[in-house]
Amino acid sequence: MHRGNTTKSRNGIYGVPARDDYTDFPELRGVMDDIYNGWDFILKDNFDPVTLALALMDDSSVGKSRDYHEFQRILHDLDDVLHVIVKDYYKGFNNSIGTFGGVLQNINDSRDRVKHMKTDLEQCKRELLENRTDLVNIWSKTQQHKEMLNLLESIEEIKNTPEKLVNLTNNKHVLHAATLLMGAIKTVESQEMKKIGALDDLRLTLASEKNSLYDLLLEELHNHIYLKSPYCENLWSDYVPGQQVLPESIIKPRTFDHGNDAEMKDIFAMDENDILAEDIDKNPETDSYYYMEIILEALAALGQVPEALETLQERLPLEMHSLFEKTIKQVETRHVLQSGHSNADQNKNDEDVDIYCLDKANSDERNEILKDLLWTLFSKVEAVLRAYRFIETCSHRTRSRLTKANDEDEAFKIYHFHEIWRPVQTEIRALLQDYLTSQERRTQQTSMAMSNDLRKSTQLFRLTDADENKQISASYHDIQDTLYNNYRKMVPDLASIGELVSGSVMHSNIIDKYSTNMMLRGSYKLLVKPDAYNVSVLLKPTMVFLDRLRQVFPSYDDHNEEGFGNFLDDFAIHVFLPQIEEKVMQLIQTATTGLDAFQDARHYTNYSKYPIVKSAVALISVVQSLCRTMHAMPFHTDEYIRMIEVVLLKYYEKCYQRFYATVSRTNSFNSTAREQHGADTNISSSGDWAQDESLVGLLAQNPFFNDDTKADEEFVKALNQAEITMEFKLKNESQPDRQIHADELIFDQSKLIFLGRLYHSLKWFVREIWELRKAHKSSSTASPDEPDSYEAAISKRWSHSVKRLSSTEPTESAALPLRGESARRFDTLLTTYQQLAETCLFTLRLEIRCHTLYYLQMVVREGNYFLEDESYEPDPFVISLNADLMDIDDSINTSLPRKDEVFCFDGLPALMVHVLVSEASFIKRMNRHGAQKMIRNILALQQNLTNFVPPSQSAIMERARRYYQMFNYGTDNLIKSIRDNGPSYTFDEYHVILALINNANNEEDNENEEATTSSSDWFMQLDEVMAEYEN
Repeated sequence: MHRGNTTKSRNGIYGVPARDDYTDFPELRGVMDDIYNGWDFILKDNFDPVTLALALMDDSSVGKSRDYHEFQRILHDLDDVLHVIVKDYYKGFNNSIGTFGGVLQNINDSRDRVKHMKTDLEQCKRELLENRTDLVNIWSKTQQHKEMLNLLESIEEIKNTPEKLVNLTNNKHVLHAATLLMGAIKTVESQEMKKIGALDDLRLTLASEKNSLYDLLLEELHNHIYLKSPYCENLWSDYVPGQQVLPESIIKPRTFDHGNDAEMKDIFAMDENDILAEDIDKNPETDSYYYMEIILEALAALGQVPEALETLQERLPLEMHSLFEKTIKQVETRHVLQSGHSNADQNKNDEDVDIYCLDKANSDERNEILKDLLWTLFSKVEAVLRAYRFIETCSHRTRSRLTKANDEDEAFKIYHFHEIWRPVQTEIRALLQDYLTSQERRTQQTSMAMSNDLRKSTQLFRLTDADENKQISASYHDIQDTLYNNYRKMVPDLASIGELVSGSVMHSNIIDKYSTNMMLRGSYKLLVKPDAYNVSVLLKPTMVFLDRLRQVFPSYDDHNEEGFGNFLDDFAIHVFLPQIEEKVMQLIQTATTGLDAFQDARHYTNYSKYPIVKSAVALISVVQSLCRTMHAMPFHTDEYIRMIEVVLLKYYEKCYQRFYATVSRTNSFNSTAREQHGADTNISSSGDWAQDESLVGLLAQNPFFNDDTKADEEFVKALNQAEITMEFKLKNESQPDRQIHADELIFDQSKLIFLGRLYHSLKWFVREIWELRKAHKSSSTASPDEPDSYEAAISKRWSHSVKRLSSTEPTESAALPLRGESARRFDTLLTTYQQLAETCLFTLRLEIRCHTLYYLQMVVREGNYFLEDESYEPDPFVISLNADLMDIDDSINTSLPRKDEVFCFDGLPALMVHVLVSEASFIKRMNRHGAQKMIRNILALQQNLTNFVPPSQSAIMERARRYYQMFNYGTDNLIKSIRDNGPSYTFDEYHVILALINNANNEEDNENEEATTSSSDWFMQLDEVMAEYEN
């Protein structure tokens, strides 16, 4: 029953609980409600039952006799409820009474025992106060027996130590094992234990266990540093196709709060006073950093941290080499199936590889192998270096703690990070060099270096040739044993090899693990053929890896000789850039000296509407690759720019040699003609004239050359006449009125086609170079663009005159940064390219005009115009000229756009008219049939010209036709026509046609004197008529 708040009244009755306290007895609720409704005064502490009884018996108006029956009813209900409650709970009441009796009995017994104990204590007190000497002896013997028992227990516990060590080491709880072992060793080495000779074997066992535990700790540490443990899989990541960054490791070292100290916010920073506690309930290997810290604490407990650090540093080169080889095997295994499937298509893929792109030298499959190797390897190396950094931090913490605890001034040496980075970068450098340089080349270089060293030194003697000396042999065996013991400490797995222990490998070759000599060190297995092109694949992962190292090791001095940046810088200077430069020179040689170097590129339609030579496309690919590489490896940019300048210079030389060989008078087109030329080499007249500065200056003003649509007609006419005058001047330099010979012309149509190809290719080449420079200017925001020089502006406008279809590669990542002196040098180079290209175009134009001069001079000087009968066919030389012009036009159409074709034929009718009129003095005799033949020649030429020039230009041929039509006028009519209409020709031209007219009239040889007189008459008449118009 609930008895929460009951109290006892002064009349001896326990008070009734509060109204809410009888909820445990539902039967009582109704009765209590009746009591509270009118009878609640009986529940008060000062209730007097006698007063109530008298009131109930009082029949007066102040009495309660009228409530007597109600009181009896409530009393009866209360009795019934109580009976029900007692009936339900009487068993519990009975048990409580029995329990109460038992508790009361126990209390009485305890009281009796306390009374008895008090009596015993009083007796002991009395006895202790008595003086008894035998008690001291008994106590002394008791202590000795206890010490003996403790000693035996300790010995027994120490004997069980090896078994406990096995259990702890099997569960990887090495800190507990080291603490247990060192405690046991400390015990057996105590003064008490040293007196027990029977423990000598146990001491040796514990010393052996210490060495074994030390070796085990080192192996476990190496397993987690070099990712040999299966629990280290989460410390590094395999390559994922398309990977561009090194993934972050999931497992991080534990960190400590150092407040606001920014320098201490390193993930490897630790408080020297914070000692890691080993959790015996978990597998420590699941967290490699935790496990390595536990191992270092165990080594500190063993007191062998310095030896362990020294061993770590000694084994680093061998372990790193092993890690590299293991990674190479893993990558090879991953790709062996893929290579099996792709071997069938390998030859086809090799054909499609652009060997002139440094970043596309290999097929995608081979590049994926290289990427897989480097990204996977660098992920592992990063994990290894993180582990070494973590061990270094833990060692500093341990050393500081031990130094303070022992008050020692001298502390053990801890390796610096550069001592770890040095052999790592050596292995990385060796691997990168393996894929950049072939083994034959490295062997050749090494052999040359060794030969030079051997020349400088002289062998004095050989130890193997010396006589055997027992004393020396004994000393040597001691050294040999020491060497083998140290080697077994470095590589414990080899301790079981009987061959090593027995010394049968004593005369084996020893490889210097620190040597940088590739032939002595040995190369890695190559998964891809070594080539300098591979740098495009090797570079990106290497730079990302070095950037990650700067993040992982922020406090490391990156500016010293062995810094991350200096490593790559040194690699670039001594390995990468020389290889690239050598490869670039090979590419220039390959691209420009092959039989098809100046043939049409296979897919030239991707770059231009008109053919481009292979060498131009190839070398643009080289330049763009160098720009992309410079963008990816943004240091030593001057070297890249210098190599690009070399490409431009070498290609210009080859193009000029090809041009010179093309315009050479020799009919052979062999390598000697292509590669050599000198001052005494004869070239075609067009090639010679195209290099004359005066004539070039006139040609450069041609409106069709400059795309000048607003040129004045009079200016164009004057320009054409000046060009004709200059051409005749060049023709007649060696001899007045010289006639051009056939060997001065280019009849080979392939040469004419090549000149057009070369012009368009050089123009495209210069345009692509400008696109690279334009890409840099558009992407550079560091400084304002420098204004282009006058030559650069002309070259840029000239090269961009034709719409650009596309480039060999997108220019987003290929940009050519040029400023200052380098920009000026490039402007000069591009100007020379422009000049050579213009020379090719000018040569085509001048070749057309030279053909015209040659044939028309032959028409005039060698033609027969004194005919007995009328001729209905043009002169054969006219027919040949028309055929040559058609062939040249076809050659130009296959190489150049329409505007260049118009430029080549522009002004040709004026030249024909000039030759036909000015050369008329070389006609020996002419009659009416001959004049008609000449007119027919002119009409044939005029009709053919409509295929090349606008009708407005071909109409000028009417001037020549009218000139020879004047032959039919006769002397008098011609003089009269001049007097009436004015002169249309010069005095000399009228004089020539009049001379032909009068010579035709004098058919008899005996009339020469009369003809002379007649000639004097018409000459005087012509002079008078012309004088009238001149005045």
